[in-house]
Amino acid sequence: MINLWYDTSYFSGRMGGPEKLVKNLQSSLSDQNIPFSINEDRYEKNILIQYDTIGHSKHEKLEHSSCFIGPQVWPFDPYGKFLLDNTKFYNKIIVPSKWVKDLFISKFGCPADKISIWPVGIEELYSDRNITYDCLIYSKRRSSEELEQVKLFLTKHNLEYKMIEYGGYDENEFRDLARQARFCFLLNGTESQGIAVQEMMSLGVPLFVWDLRTWEDQGSEWSVPATSVPYWDDRCGERFYDIGDIQETFDKFYATIGKYKPQNFVKDTLSYECSVKTLLEILNAD
Repeated sequence: MINLWYDTSYFSGRMGGPEKLVKNLQSSLSDQNIPFSINEDRYEKNILIQYDTIGHSKHEKLEHSSCFIGPQVWPFDPYGKFLLDNTKFYNKIIVPSKWVKDLFISKFGCPADKISIWPVGIEELYSDRNITYDCLIYSKRRSSEELEQVKLFLTKHNLEYKMIEYGGYDENEFRDLARQARFCFLLNGTESQGIAVQEMMSLGVPLFVWDLRTWEDQGSEWSVPATSVPYWDDRCGERFYDIGDIQETFDKFYATIGKYKPQNFVKDTLSYECSVKTLLEILNAD
């Protein structure tokens, strides 16, 4: 039913977010018995998963009204910008979350009706957890000063912690450390989806999040409202934005830590079943 198009040269070494998205998409389609091909023209629906100069040169023939493009679109690449400016070349752009859609609309003038939001499915990983220590710090694209503040806060409260930094771990290590932690202190940059964070949710790990309000990776002129946890509700944990609020928020979080059920949030909103249902609704809308 679906042709998936992507360039494997993007993937090398440790599995990062782009490769993880492709892997989860294939797993979710298989789980829901949806036929698909990989870089092979067999079905009516085409999804060009990644798009920039390389994606353009590899798959130029797919730039037509039957093609859905994304969610890996880099709008600051010349061809990514061309894509946003020329809506006749595709059916829809698929983006992973609302704030990314808002970026394309407010900063690049992309028509809202040309953009659909779809998060890739997250494997349901929950099982009995073997808690052996207090806190896993997950750090990604945040300052060393902020990280020191987190460590000092946990030390002040006599909480044992271990740390994982983005790009410095393998998947098995990550899952083992997450399963053993009572909670995760998430010191994360903005996320377009946040697959690793959502895998921690799926494992049942409550999250204490030092969140962000804006995405400014390309400078202040491109600033838009954003977040470290674009998929979230009260079942997942607690979050704060300003360091002055950390103690009050943590007191609430730690006093009721047993009530959080992030795995239920994943099951209800981000499971393979939910993700594939959303994707098919987008592909079959017209």
